[in-house]
Amino acid sequence: MPKGRMEAMSDGVIAIIITIMVLTISAPEGATFEDLASLGPAVLSYAISFVGVGTYWNNHHHLLNLVQRVDGRMLWSNLLFLFVMSFMPAATDWLQKTHFQTLPTTVYVVLNLLLSLSYMNLERVIRHDLACQYSVTGMEELQKRSLVKERATLGLEVAGIVLAIFAPQTHIALAAIALAFAFWVVPDLRIVHLLDFMSSDTEDGAR
Repeated sequence: MPKGRMEAMSDGVIAIIITIMVLTISAPEGATFEDLASLGPAVLSYAISFVGVGTYWNNHHHLLNLVQRVDGRMLWSNLLFLFVMSFMPAATDWLQKTHFQTLPTTVYVVLNLLLSLSYMNLERVIRHDLACQYSVTGMEELQKRSLVKERATLGLEVAGIVLAIFAPQTHIALAAIALAFAFWVVPDLRIVHLLDFMSSDTEDGAR
């Protein structure tokens, strides 16, 4: 199956998720600066989630540059990723309504950990598919490249869970999540290496 339908589905779901998140911010009842300031938790929650969802969308777009066709495993892995992300509006809304209390913050951080794992699973499925199409030796060599960003992301998210439980008033857990997002503002450079490898492998096969 061509990848166009999977891309369109992903873009549509992510756009709806962002729309729902911003709709959870209600205009203040009054017309004073104090009323406006009361929106602080809602705006901060939305900003963190928007950056996170936007970063995933950007990386997802770059990841799908590797894909020429999709199969069942890829479709279901992508749906799992979208399923987990679809809880972001609810988690974000709960976070801001409770002013970053312990349980909502913990749930929010756990959701981000699950989102990271589902995205990494999608990457793994795509890399496996590519390994079946191209030189196995070359693909394995590329797959062994540094996984520092993935490990750092998961480490920060696990640390965020601990901080949300034991130091909820510090809000450092949310800072850990924001830092984890920051790692991925620049998409995974391995994708560039894979694209170069695929291009050179195709050229070699044509000779």
